Amino acid sequence: MIRTYKCRAKLTRSGHEALSRVFGMCATLYNACLEERIGCYKKTGESRSYYDQCKALTEVRANDPEYANISVQVFRGVMGRIDKAYKSFFRRVRTKEKAGFPRFKSSRRWRTIEINDQCWHMLKREGQKLVLKIKGLPRIEVKTERELPSNTLLKAIRITRKPLRTEVALSYELPTPEAKPVGSPIGIDMGISKRLTLSNGETVKKREVDRRRLIRLQRSVSRKKKGSNNRRKTVSLLAKEWQRLAGKERNYLHRLTSEIVRMYDFIAVEKLETKKMLGNRQLAKSIQEQTWGKFAALLNEKAESAGVTVVAVNPKGTSQECSSCGATVEKSLSIRTHRCTCGYEADRDLNAAINILHRGISVAGGKLKQSRMVGRMRDKQGAGLARPRTVEVTI
Repeated sequence: MIRTYKCRAKLTRSGHEALSRVFGMCATLYNACLEERIGCYKKTGESRSYYDQCKALTEVRANDPEYANISVQVFRGVMGRIDKAYKSFFRRVRTKEKAGFPRFKSSRRWRTIEINDQCWHMLKREGQKLVLKIKGLPRIEVKTERELPSNTLLKAIRITRKPLRTEVALSYELPTPEAKPVGSPIGIDMGISKRLTLSNGETVKKREVDRRRLIRLQRSVSRKKKGSNNRRKTVSLLAKEWQRLAGKERNYLHRLTSEIVRMYDFIAVEKLETKKMLGNRQLAKSIQEQTWGKFAALLNEKAESAGVTVVAVNPKGTSQECSSCGATVEKSLSIRTHRCTCGYEADRDLNAAINILHRGISVAGGKLKQSRMVGRMRDKQGAGLARPRTVEVTI
């Protein structure tokens, strides 16, 4: 399995200027490759491949010392990016999605350098420091917040300039651990009124974004004249505020998913089609704020590293189906309590979470009677309205 470690990069002022120059060269090369592909297709009806453009790059480096003084792996990453953009375009055409042909890039908007080949010798240790040394690039000191894996192969390096700081992402190939035996399963229902509802009755409060500073900065951007220095500065402040919010949310999701993976050995979640759900204009903003996709991706990643089984199930009818007798109880979204003719009464999301757990165990090939937790939940179903406990996690 591939795991990526994000680290902070420390550069001098001259190092930042040199990195900006390389970003500009990458954008120029990307535009030249795109123009070559378009022109070749217009003349011959065939496009240029990644390997054709790599051969052309060798000729360019032989005649241009500015490109020759920079590692060839940096520019191969650029050509791999244009090749990936072309393949994605044709894939979308085949699947009849919105195609979106690759566009030319502005040098100011190019912020990433990707190295996917022969990068294991570029990260060196100097005493207590980790330093990234790449031909033609400035010296980059890498500051890690956790220990990097030892005796493993470094597969890729990504240097990204963000509004607040420059970051380095290091991707390693790690062995996949063996799956743990199932001892404590859990089902998770993702919602809007409550972000998560677990089948044991616990809930996680919904995310509420404080947009006051964002609104103030956005209004300030709108008042500035386009192309002015003041507008550019305010846009930078707005981008930094968005990154602060995104980083805060990601740190919270890391802690939340880590805690769930530590507590449970089998996790059943909903397989939601978020893109289709965003078509509902009344709920689109609330759905985006809860970041279900990021939560599911981090949960799968951490579960794989810990040997925990995660099963995604079809969520259709989980809120309407009674988790006690299996009968279908039709109710609108505004009705938050599930009441069945069999006498079972529970919170709507809790009922759905239990159904998700049942489906997950069924998909995994297990039997419900083998789960002690499911047995306890069935014993509680005759005790009247189940009141889940709310878990408040501070950021």
